[in-house]
Amino acid sequence: MNYHFHCPKAFRSARSYNFLINLAIRHAAFGTAMRLLLAMREELIPPNMETWKLIVRWLVRTGRWDEAQVRVSHITRRLLGRQPESSNQTHHRTIPLPLWLELFGSQKRGALRYYVRSGPKDIAGHEKCTMFRYQILMRALPLLTPEIHPRVILILSRTMIGTGHRELAYSMISSYLKNLPSRIRPCHRRTILSIVHLHMYTLPIKQGLSRHFAQRRILFDFLSVCPSIKPSPMSLFLLLGSLRGSRRCGTLALRCLRKFREQWGPHIESGMVRRRVVDLALKEGRLDAAEDILQRERMARRLKRGWKLQTEVLGDPCPRTLFKDQRRRPLRNYFGHEGVENRRWSLLEKKFLRMKERRRPKNQPLL
Repeated sequence: MNYHFHCPKAFRSARSYNFLINLAIRHAAFGTAMRLLLAMREELIPPNMETWKLIVRWLVRTGRWDEAQVRVSHITRRLLGRQPESSNQTHHRTIPLPLWLELFGSQKRGALRYYVRSGPKDIAGHEKCTMFRYQILMRALPLLTPEIHPRVILILSRTMIGTGHRELAYSMISSYLKNLPSRIRPCHRRTILSIVHLHMYTLPIKQGLSRHFAQRRILFDFLSVCPSIKPSPMSLFLLLGSLRGSRRCGTLALRCLRKFREQWGPHIESGMVRRRVVDLALKEGRLDAAEDILQRERMARRLKRGWKLQTEVLGDPCPRTLFKDQRRRPLRNYFGHEGVENRRWSLLEKKFLRMKERRRPKNQPLL
């Protein structure tokens, strides 16, 4: 923000403001987001659809859903050039799709600084409120194009599962996958995998082999419906997490990892997958398997550092095109959560060394 406001006003635009507002909302800095919106209005920078999306998201995240609904109505009338109508009239079917999707958001737990004690009555009231909003938004369903973006299906599936309509969400995603073309864009493929992962980790089954095989059935059913998508390391990460409740979790995790590597290739194994396998192996007491996976993780880190150094010295062998350079990269390219992952690996390695020290015989000579 300091760098942004240090630059002349001629270099500031709605695009730069939208980027900062998005980051502020992402980090729950709602006061900062409000100051950025006020500064944008003072500098007479006209808002665009992205700005209106962020305003609605800011209102929803701060617990002002009704105010966000009124704001969406005002923006819709402004876009259509209509006269103000009565406030007790329902939403029109001409709501822009990006704004309609933002209304499916919710207030994030712990985002605001005041504390609200929740009991059974509060939870029941929250569920009724969520169901009421879902019914309002479905009555105001905007006009959808024949090529529906997968993000629309993802948001609708999340809301349906949250309101107890799991079977309806499952049938919706199945029919959607059947009508997809043979070639899918990479960004759409990631979103479709997010939908599959949503159905996997929201299963109402306790951790154990029953949950693991139920998740496998969901994954392979969706893969058989749409052969264009392939499982990612996150798919394997979720499958391994369901093995925590079993007795031989480490051995089963190694078998699952080996089977997925044989079927889908070595790219299915990432640092997160290796960390979960090591965690499950330590839970079972398999220090030999944990040490083997730790060695593979150290080798992968060395290769990654070498490739990064080579890229810095010689340049990227596959540079981005001019058109792609003009587009803003996704936030996941800037914030990769590497610090969190390194911290978890550090704690796991310390746990491995403690367990190895306990198993060492006391009368064993130091030399």
